[in-house]
Amino acid sequence: MIRVQDAVERLSAALGGSAAAKLAASALVEADALGLPRFGIAMLDEWTAQASAVPEAVAPQAVSWLDCSASFAPLAVASATLDLAEATRRLGIAAVFLRGVRGFGRLAPFVRHLADAGLVGMAGAEGPPFVAPHGGARPVIGTNPFALAMGHGDDRVIIDIASSSATMADIRNARTDGTPLREGIAVDGEGRPTTIAAEVAALLPRGGQIGSLLGLVVELMAGVAGAGRGDPKGRGVFLLAFDPGAAEERTGWQEKLAALKSDWTGGGGYWPRGGAVLPDTVLDDDFARRFDAHLARMNTR
Repeated sequence: MIRVQDAVERLSAALGGSAAAKLAASALVEADALGLPRFGIAMLDEWTAQASAVPEAVAPQAVSWLDCSASFAPLAVASATLDLAEATRRLGIAAVFLRGVRGFGRLAPFVRHLADAGLVGMAGAEGPPFVAPHGGARPVIGTNPFALAMGHGDDRVIIDIASSSATMADIRNARTDGTPLREGIAVDGEGRPTTIAAEVAALLPRGGQIGSLLGLVVELMAGVAGAGRGDPKGRGVFLLAFDPGAAEERTGWQEKLAALKSDWTGGGGYWPRGGAVLPDTVLDDDFARRFDAHLARMNTR
């Protein structure tokens, strides 16, 4: 067994020991701790020593476009997040668009970093077509997750959702296990509802039209504005941040956030926290074995 903090420190060192390496390591280890191994250290299968280099933005810039096709994706996204925070602190608002990004896991850790820097962070990622638009039956966009974070401490809110009714990982797992899918999340090649993973031709958007339009927003930002759509080298990702306290009249935003949380939870709502885990959380022996195997491979290259 191994503690989350120890795993992050060891993986950070293997990834180069930079601030971006620590953020990327934290994101990967956290996914495993949350029971999401496909978004965790399994992604180290794509790591190579050559991919440890990340594209550098010309800072500070209000808007940057970066080609990450030669970089280890979690490290590239982490580096872009740090550059974005620096640019936003200087300029008040900034955005970075990444293209050629392979799988990098969850968005929550990266927007959380922006919130911890006193900013409002937003992010989204597009991908290969797997989700049909509302009312359709042919895949047009990816599962297109979106995330937003703001605030500190107990009031901090982190929203990280896929715009689709399920993820590609859910379908792969169901195909492997032979388990049926929930009704109403997928259609077959004829556009008919199916619960058989092997028959899935397209997923349906989460919540119908609302999820469909959210997925379209992400596609417009990461795929069109960010030039990621149709890129054979990988996904398009956008990261956007702004400083809600940049203007003097906005210095009370933290109090308004706290009041909103109180109203929301008082009305019976769930205040999303983005799945952070404590540093002393202990990961099991299976994780420790997989982790040691990845580090052994990384340290011999």
